[in-house]
Formats: sequence, C-alpha cells, structure tokens
Amino acid sequence: MESLSCCLVGYGGIAEFHADALKQIDGIRLHTLMGRRAEPARAFQQKHGFEHVTTDYDTVLAHADIDAVVITSPSEVHFEQTEKALRAGKHVLVEIPLALSHQGARDLAGLARTAGLKVLVAHTRRFDPGGIFVKDFLASGKAGQIYMHQHYSLWFRHENIGWTGYNRSWTDDVLFHHGCHLVDFSLWTVDSPVRRIRGELSPLHPKTGTSMDVSILIRYANDTMATISLSYNARQSANRNMYICENGTLSHEGKQVTFNGETVFETDLEAEGGILAQDREFFEAIRQNRSPSCNAEDGLRSLVLLQQVYDQMITLEGEPKYKRQWGV
Repeated sequence: MESLSCCLVGYGGIAEFHADALKQIDGIRLHTLMGRRAEPARAFQQKHGFEHVTTDYDTVLAHADIDAVVITSPSEVHFEQTEKALRAGKHVLVEIPLALSHQGARDLAGLARTAGLKVLVAHTRRFDPGGIFVKDFLASGKAGQIYMHQHYSLWFRHENIGWTGYNRSWTDDVLFHHGCHLVDFSLWTVDSPVRRIRGELSPLHPKTGTSMDVSILIRYANDTMATISLSYNARQSANRNMYICENGTLSHEGKQVTFNGETVFETDLEAEGGILAQDREFFEAIRQNRSPSCNAEDGLRSLVLLQQVYDQMITLEGEPKYKRQWGV
C-alpha cells in the first residue's frame, strides 16, 4: 500500500477526531502538526505522535514529502489555506465550509480541477451510518414520493465558546458553517435539482457580530419542499431530520431512524466513526486517482444556495443589519 504523508492544520476539538482517525488508516504518516500558537500545537503533536510541529503554514507547504493537508482551522481561513495548499500541489481535506462565499468555493473547485488534485469537503453526515441509511432508504423508493423535508438544529451560543467548552479566538457563523451541514444533507438525500430558495436571517447580534437565527425554504424540481431552521438562541438543544413522504414519515434523530414510528435503523457508533470513514475515503481517492465522495464541486452546491439567502437579506434590508465581518 502506498504510504502518504499528511499535515494536520489545527488542534481544536474536531482536530482530535481527525488525529485519531488518521492513526487508524493504514499507510498514513503523521508528518506535521501546524497550529496558530506554539504551546498548544506542541502539546497536540506530542499527544498524537506527529513527527514535526510548526506555526508557519508556508513551512508546511514547502515540504516536498507532504502529500496532503487536513484543514481543521477556523472557517474564516479555510479559503486561504486550501488555496495555498492546492497551489503548492497538495491534496486537501477541509472541514466545512469550503469557503465563506460561493465565489470562494467556486474558485477552489476550479483550482482543484485544473491542478488535478483531490479535495474532500468534510460533510461528515454523508459518512455517518444513520445518514447513509436515510439516503439509501429514500433512494430505494420504500418511502415513496418525498413531499417535505424538515431539518432543524438548535442550540445556545451567546458566548464565543464551542462544544468543547474552549474559549475560541474566532466567531462561528450560523449560515455558512452550520447551515452548510443542513443544506448539504437535504441536497444529498432529496437528490433533485433546486428550483428556488428563499431565506430569512436575524440581524447581527451586538455581542457576537453574527446572525443567530436562519430559516430557509427550498423548492426542488421534483416538488419536494425543504424547511431548514437553525438557531444559536435555543436554551434547549435539538437536532432532527423528518421526511414527510407518500408512504409515511421517516425520522432521523441521534443514532436512530424510524419510519411511521417503528425503528428501522439504530447504531452504537459515535461521531468518530463517520470521521474515520470520511478520512479513509479521502486517502483512498488519492491512491486510486479518482474524485472523492463529497468533493469541492459538492461543497460548492450548498454554498451557492446559502449565498443567495445572504444576498437576499442584504438586498432587502441593507448591509448595516447583516453584513458579516468575513470575506471569502
């Protein structure tokens, strides 16, 4: 089996999952850990056994023996770090979003295509056993026509602290980050061209500087409607997928999938299992010289729609209420 060397960018909560996954994939050399601050980067390097550690991204890209870069850094630098890696001839696995605008994602997809390099965008729900079951169940026709897809993800985030409890140096984005997860999953499972999309965003929060709520309505070419809602204001968290179909209701919540109230799928696997399958797919695609599942073009599809929602709000109510601090 061909040995491949990789650099992991970042040392936050999701980087832990990727580091654990990389150690389970045959033939992967943990070459370098790159992080913004030296002390936590070195601690992460020693914990997971990376050969080198650096705070200089250009040093990483100058290594001829690094084949791939796994980017788990804040969303606002995904575009820049992915672009630099591709221009340096490295394959890239990047956490979502691929970029913070549809134009940035389009540029990266074009760059990867021109360079003949592999890009996998980490829409991990596509690799989760429950997500795969939902996709296959709907595609089998057992549920019949999909009339409506309802998907919501709600939690409380008034402080700049993520799910690890760590006080972060960056601010999350409910539309282009978490909205990217939900819209991509709807696109993947409904599997029909989008006829139109409409959406509403809450005005920028005075403390976080970002919108805290988003509601999206998608009309697909097959006449399925999708309603997607996210909030950073929910003191009681909730996350659920429901498909109202010709033959019944398919519901996916946590590790369980039900159809008309009866359990049709259940798994004991934690989130790490999906990340391992995803990361393994990335390196297999490199070895087999093929496009990975959930490539840059797939990552672009959801961002095109999210950009439309954002642009609608700017057009309707002006930049002062909605303009984000981020670029591409």
